[in-house]
Amino acid sequence: EGLALMCLAEALLRVPDAETADKLIAEKIKTGKWREHLGNSDHWLVNAGTWGLMLTGRIVNLPEEMKGEAGEVVARLVQRAGEPVVRAGAMQAMRILGEQFVLGRTIGEALKRGAGMARQGLAARYSFDMLGEGARTNADAERYLASYADAIDTVGAHADRGSPDAQQSGSGDPRSKNGISVKLSALHPRYEARQEQRVMAELYPRVLQLAAAAKHWNIGLTLDAEEADRLVLSLKLFERLALEPSLKGWEGLGLAVQAYQKRTRALIERLALLARRRGAPIQVRLVKGAYWDGEIKRAQIMGRPDFPVWTTKAATDVHYLACARDLIAAGDSIFPQFATHNAHTVAAVRRMAQAAGRDGAYEFQRLHGMGEALYAACEPPLPVRIYAP
Repeated sequence: EGLALMCLAEALLRVPDAETADKLIAEKIKTGKWREHLGNSDHWLVNAGTWGLMLTGRIVNLPEEMKGEAGEVVARLVQRAGEPVVRAGAMQAMRILGEQFVLGRTIGEALKRGAGMARQGLAARYSFDMLGEGARTNADAERYLASYADAIDTVGAHADRGSPDAQQSGSGDPRSKNGISVKLSALHPRYEARQEQRVMAELYPRVLQLAAAAKHWNIGLTLDAEEADRLVLSLKLFERLALEPSLKGWEGLGLAVQAYQKRTRALIERLALLARRRGAPIQVRLVKGAYWDGEIKRAQIMGRPDFPVWTTKAATDVHYLACARDLIAAGDSIFPQFATHNAHTVAAVRRMAQAAGRDGAYEFQRLHGMGEALYAACEPPLPVRIYAP
């Protein structure tokens, strides 16, 4: 039933008309076995979902005599108020949740809200991502390309307005500015290993266009990591981009790498060699990885003898620290960016950096809406960039 509620909320964002949304709400609410779950969980969210989503910011307990018939209470509420009221409440709930995890609906809105958070001491700099799915058609890819290009120009112009050298676009250090993260699958509908020739002919010029714009403003541009099947293809594209003569000397080029992949340490070694070849450091964002379930299922379906990712959280945690040590040991060829909300990881990375004499030569990253308390507790304060959809 909790899953049905979340599916309902997520699906409502994709329903184009009110009538269909009402039918969806009616179907989902009628199928919920609410009574079975009432009070059976210690987690407040499960019980709150049983009694309805409270938009007041606190959990309102029902009177004792009503708790046994919560299912009937919900049913009567829907019957009395109707699906349109439930729809309005669900959409309002999505807006509240959206503000927690999405910085803004446009890049201008995100910059404005981010600047306000910076004034409150809650943020320093951002890496903005245009939230969305991978492209399914060329029209999708063109739309995402325009969105990324607009974001780069907006972020770049905003950064230069605050610079003492505002007359010279692209002044300053990209590490001290807001940047952009790009999802390659959003820029081409067939971004896959079997389509390498097409990807290089059609996707690469789009990525180069965005990188050239980021270099013009001298801001960071990071290529996000995706599934393991795309790693080799993404690396070929990234290496070509890194050695592009028109991007020579630009220190804002970056790549995200995933600690749950078993090839990551070899990848870091290759990136360090690439950085030395291009004569400029590469920014490397180390994340744990977000496609674990899909990687496991795909390996099973394909009948592979092994998994491309570590199969336990403990193994991924250990591998993350091993990768962090490699990034720090790479010296000036790599600028490490450690994306984590884990207190032990933060402490371990700080210890490793201090031991290597690399204090100040790295940054941490966190997701917008997560990890505030962890980084607020760090003494002295750490350099933190916020990944903001």
